[in-house]
Amino acid sequence: MTNFAHVERRHLAALLRRTGPDAPTLCEGWTTRDLAVHLVLRDGRPDVLAGRALPQLPVLGERARRTEESLTGLPWDRLVQKVERPPLYSPARLGPLDRRMNTVEFFVHHEDVRRAQPEWHDRPLLHDEEQDLWGSLRLLAKVLLKDDEDALVLIAPGFGAVRGGRGRTGTVRVLRGAPSELLLWAFGRRDRARVEESVE
Repeated sequence: MTNFAHVERRHLAALLRRTGPDAPTLCEGWTTRDLAVHLVLRDGRPDVLAGRALPQLPVLGERARRTEESLTGLPWDRLVQKVERPPLYSPARLGPLDRRMNTVEFFVHHEDVRRAQPEWHDRPLLHDEEQDLWGSLRLLAKVLLKDDEDALVLIAPGFGAVRGGRGRTGTVRVLRGAPSELLLWAFGRRDRARVEESVE
């Protein structure tokens, strides 16, 4: 089976090269350079991610700041190269771990760049790719949708349904779409996800 995370990583790197470092993304406040730095840190510097999460810790916070500055200052081609090829010691170099860690990450961020561009268009995914994303959505739905006050039912024809939301309002919202689109919706890209919504 093809490693969908690897495929999305390559496609995202190619797109980053085309758009350049200052293009918009769907991640609020982030340009493509900010997104690339995030991905490089995630793949190769978990210690820096901890420092970003806890900047008040002197050593970790300062290390995170310096590392992020040095990555941000890299020439664009070198930074994209680091997105495309994680370091040898990265778990992303191991196919099964890469699939588990990065399938959703790289799909969502690829779409964050694609769908922020004015000329973006739908792209069909293979059935196996949709199946991978559906499996991830089934695992993540409760967490991703936990803050919604309504009851939510996400239906992907041919794949199944998942439920989420708090259900406090008595309203049941039904979302229908491909697994990829429902996943984007659940990850907060609601105004760009191709889903049909109804209330029951």
